[in-house]
Amino acid sequence: MREVPVRLPDGRSCDIVVGHGAVGVLGERCRGLGLGTSCALVGDAALADTFVESVRRSLCDAGFEVLVLPYAGGEEGKNLASVEELASGMSAAGLDRGAWVAAVGGGVVGDLAGFVAASYLRGVDVVQVPTTIVSQVDASIGGKTAVNLRLGKNLVGVFHQPRLVLADTDSLRTLPREEVVAGLAEVLKHGVIRDEELFAFLERRLEEVVEMGIGAAELDDLIARNARIKAEVVAADEREGGLRAILNYGHTLGHAIEAASDYGFRHGEAVLLGMAAAAEIADRLGLWESPEARARQDALVERLGVRPGISGIDAGRIFEHTRADKKRASGRNRFILARGIGRVEVVDGIEDGVVREAVSFLQRRYP
Repeated sequence: MREVPVRLPDGRSCDIVVGHGAVGVLGERCRGLGLGTSCALVGDAALADTFVESVRRSLCDAGFEVLVLPYAGGEEGKNLASVEELASGMSAAGLDRGAWVAAVGGGVVGDLAGFVAASYLRGVDVVQVPTTIVSQVDASIGGKTAVNLRLGKNLVGVFHQPRLVLADTDSLRTLPREEVVAGLAEVLKHGVIRDEELFAFLERRLEEVVEMGIGAAELDDLIARNARIKAEVVAADEREGGLRAILNYGHTLGHAIEAASDYGFRHGEAVLLGMAAAAEIADRLGLWESPEARARQDALVERLGVRPGISGIDAGRIFEHTRADKKRASGRNRFILARGIGRVEVVDGIEDGVVREAVSFLQRRYP
């Protein structure tokens, strides 16, 4: 197994454990953290008989009392009503401040369960057990928790660091191909923002990774490498005052596309489009160090596979959702834009017309 530490400046820490079969050590690791005896397991209902049950058994074998709270909704159900439902279930079961939450599932479950943990009785511990690529390399790491409002994605949230992140890579081999593609969007993003060697690995072996044709050790290494990128950025800037903003590459328009499509696009599918739009904006602003650098990103985005259908979403609605983006400052558009592979920067004051043109570009190129 691989271990990636997240060490925050104030002394708080969290270990990310990555490995095939890692769920078998979950109970032991949680017991070693000194967590309370009662646990609310918020699990993806689709995994109830498989991975959620494995987690429950591991925790019970370690002596924990486990209350299973299934979540059957998707991104569209990640809202305050679901928070109330889950928190009410915990309260009805008599869980007190010594209890803790285990989040088992993809990024939606992790966001929702993390927010419940952060707010229940003014905050209890949370352990993240991510089961998708996007959650293992990104969403479960760093303490961001949030739910959606009708006006946009993740507009109500709080930072609440997990005590442990345990990523069992065996869960990734059960994912449908479209979920693998969506998750690899975040891996591609990490390559663009911080790791040209990772990007080059994807250029060489993308199709093999998409088909889960790589060995167990290689898959563990790939997930751990991405987890390390996220961990290093979070350790340097926990609350997104500076460096951490680069992790939002492709997310400004990506989140807008998700919301404008009523979450008909998966997060990673929308992020791929958001990255393509960011590349176009950077080109219009003359930021790319060379045409070849942009061409490399465009080529890999297209090899991974851009989902069709954005031309059917009202362009004005997409643009309006960008105006609810959390990264906006003083009413000005803020985008993360690339200069080269492995190098991006935060750019403020992007004109509305440029954003609208980027949306039009997407709808023409990837209808």
